[in-house]
Amino acid sequence: MCIRWISLFFAICFSAFQIGCAIKSENSGDPSTKEYYENAIINCLISGCDKEIIITGGNTLPEGGSLLLSVSLVHEPDSSSVVYNFSTSNPAIASISPAMMTFTPSDYNIPQTLTITGMSDDSDSTDNSVVISILTPDSETIPYPILQKDNDKFLFATAVSYAGNFGSGGFADFVCQNEANTLFSSGLPSGTYKTFAVAGTWRRAMPSKIDWVLKSNKEYIDFAGGTFVKAFSTDANALFGFGSGSGISATAAGYWTGLQTDWSTANTCQGWTSSSASDQGNFANSLDASTGGISTGTPDFCNVTKSLVCVQQ
Repeated sequence: MCIRWISLFFAICFSAFQIGCAIKSENSGDPSTKEYYENAIINCLISGCDKEIIITGGNTLPEGGSLLLSVSLVHEPDSSSVVYNFSTSNPAIASISPAMMTFTPSDYNIPQTLTITGMSDDSDSTDNSVVISILTPDSETIPYPILQKDNDKFLFATAVSYAGNFGSGGFADFVCQNEANTLFSSGLPSGTYKTFAVAGTWRRAMPSKIDWVLKSNKEYIDFAGGTFVKAFSTDANALFGFGSGSGISATAAGYWTGLQTDWSTANTCQGWTSSSASDQGNFANSLDASTGGISTGTPDFCNVTKSLVCVQQ
């Protein structure tokens, strides 16, 4: 039935091309050929026969970044100029510029740039759907959906202090996940959480990463009891950019990391299995946005209790 309908539709259009077919194709070519109208019909059925605006550039918007869309018209306007207005369904998620574009018969098919800017929310780690509404000169609205890709990850320092043997039996990440489970009901985004501390061959930041817990080009938000404060941003190497946030809020004694200030592995309390006063582990300072946020540069004894930092994966 569908094939016969298309065939009939083609026959009508092709026989009437000299007086103007109802389908105005976006395909280039000779309007006197059968292929011209075949392409027009196929394009109409796929894209919609009433298509009047062309938008290219994609549908993905990074949080804190921009999406550049190219906008042009399919058909030459009948009047000297036509105006299209643009708005966003959620300005708190995405802003738009310009809010208006004017097209004329001489430039209707020349793309203009529409800039969508993703706003930082720092309160969740989920993607958000946004719709760009395009108001036509005929007062009709054309929707253009966009997905804002969230770039937030969360971390927190435990309120409970641990000696240097928190990783005995391979339970370092189990400790963090258990601590996270108790905070989900208080607003911590759900997910898998691992300890920030490095040790031996099971976790390393530099010189080559092993099961590293940070991701590149993310904003790490300190849960901080539900206040959501940016701790650090990470660079392309998945390392903290010092001075990019407020640091990590922890107990006064700081938190175990096992790191040197250059991200290499230092003292780790025997792979976080020792609480002996004769062993040592490197640690970082609470609310230190400098290199002190990963290492004070000097170790402490493993019988001293400190926080652990747990990072969302």
